[in-house]
Order: sequence, then C-alpha cells, then structure tokens
Amino acid sequence: MGRRIKHTENDVNALARLMMSEAIGEGPEGMEMVGTVVANRVEADCEPDFNNLRNIRHAIYQTIPGTGIPHFEPVLNGALYTQRPREEDLQRARNLLQGHRNPRARMNLWFFNPSPGQSYRDPCTPTMPRSPMTQFDHAYRNHCFYVGVPGYCPEFYR
Repeated sequence: MGRRIKHTENDVNALARLMMSEAIGEGPEGMEMVGTVVANRVEADCEPDFNNLRNIRHAIYQTIPGTGIPHFEPVLNGALYTQRPREEDLQRARNLLQGHRNPRARMNLWFFNPSPGQSYRDPCTPTMPRSPMTQFDHAYRNHCFYVGVPGYCPEFYR
C-alpha cells in the first residue's frame, strides 16, 4: 500500500485517461502499473525530479525541467484528451489514489515505451533516457520500468 493521495473526480478522470492512453493495449495490469508510477511520483516528493508534486494532475502535466516538454507522451501528442474511461477504468484510478499500488511497480518512478506504435518492444536501456539517476528494474509488455540509483530519493526508497 502507498499513501492516499487527496483527489477530486477530475483527478480520477485524468489518471484513468493517462493510464488508458499510455497502456490500454497492455490490459488492466499494464494500465495499473503505469498509474502506480504516476502515484509514486506524488508520494515521492523528492529533489530534483518530483519535488512539490502535490496532486495527481501536477504529476500528469509535469514537464522535463528547462524544456517545457511534458514527461508523458500522451500529454505531448494529445492522446490523453481522446480517451473516454469506463467505470472500471475510473475505479482502477480511484484505487490507486486511495493507496493501492501494483506490487511489481511499487518502487518504480519512471517508465517508458522504447518502441511506440510497434507490435513488439525494443530492448530496455540500462538507464531511462534523459534520466541518468535511474536503473532498469523490469519490463512489462511494451514498457520498461525504472527505479532510482542507490541514494536517489531517500524519502521514497526507505
């Protein structure tokens, strides 16, 4: 279990849309793993990457420092705004915001799809692109999941 994140129904909807736009082809578990990473970022609250992410929308719309480019591809390409979550998608998001975390992604703060639009996944890299303080943890279908290197974000990695 993680920390409960204060939220509104708009937050629930936004998280459900992000999970769908990022991982709908990966089924409920893939979407839950993506949502777990987003919730973990709010819970982590550590320098330099995740400081002051006070709610789930801060995490969803966060940009790469100094670039103005969103962290998440669905925000950048607009796919986030085309999703229409069903009740089961909304409930998955509510569960995450109420403290549930996918056990496999519980310690992950990053993920990425190295081969968007392809039916297969290119190999995962040892570190997350543009994030040298990461190390590969595991892959699930099209996504690679990462944790912080030892000493990174001690507030989260207790």
